[in-house]
Amino acid sequence: MIIHHSESIKSYQLFIKKPLKYSEKFTFIPIRFKKDKIYHKCIFQTPLLFTPYGIKCTQNNKNIIDITFQNIENDKSQKLFHSNLKYIYDVVYEKYKYDYIVNDFLKRTDFNDCLRLKISDNTIIFDEFKNMIDDINNYSYGNFIIELEGLWLNEDNIWFQWNLLQAKIRLPTHLKEYSFIDEIHEIREATVKEDKYEKMIKMGVPKEAVDRQKVLDSKIPPPPPPPLPNSNKLEKKSGSIPKINASDLRNVVLKKSKPISKPKIKRDPNHFEPPTIEELQSTLSRLRKTNGE
Repeated sequence: MIIHHSESIKSYQLFIKKPLKYSEKFTFIPIRFKKDKIYHKCIFQTPLLFTPYGIKCTQNNKNIIDITFQNIENDKSQKLFHSNLKYIYDVVYEKYKYDYIVNDFLKRTDFNDCLRLKISDNTIIFDEFKNMIDDINNYSYGNFIIELEGLWLNEDNIWFQWNLLQAKIRLPTHLKEYSFIDEIHEIREATVKEDKYEKMIKMGVPKEAVDRQKVLDSKIPPPPPPPLPNSNKLEKKSGSIPKINASDLRNVVLKKSKPISKPKIKRDPNHFEPPTIEELQSTLSRLRKTNGE
């Protein structure tokens, strides 16, 4: 039977069984809860508690973990569970206070009261999705199923034996696969592109050419060329026209213009009109040809 942290254990009777001697120095006393004439192991499910150091190994090569009441000011369930643990200690203290030094299992630390648990090979650790994990990292929150197995007597001291049976740890979220919700137009564009490439393959276009087209489609067009160095200065001068230097005209090549045919005008025979320059040039040209020039 597992006692939930929301339940008060004062309705249970704490029963201390016969001692079991392990050596000249160490004796173990099992503890049970008795309710309705039935004996139950002292197993509890904790509220969400904080472990600042995770799983650690002692000098004796034993794995342990410290769970703390770091969030007791914000969590009422921690306060109730804390009072249940204090009740267990008070019962044992009242029974043995005249014969032994009863060492408190709740130690005051920088992270509020701390309870140390022993970890065995049978301890199982889960995440929130019931997946088994191998370790508990430091600065983690989790729920724990713990057991008060009994008491150890060593000379004139009594120590409580707490075990960790199972743990459910809150882990940071990690997305292992592509998890974005794509927009509808992005899905359509991808579908259109895939249809385009499939059509190319069906039309007999070589696969290498299709792959090359995919690369070209995925490329981003180059940015526009930067403006000329002096273009900004020219634009700033409103109404100013750049001057043309003589050196700029040396490389200018003029194209030959086609002769313009003018319509013949009827002249009055009694009126003298001097010939035009074009007519004189044409007459001189004919005379040169006649004289064999």
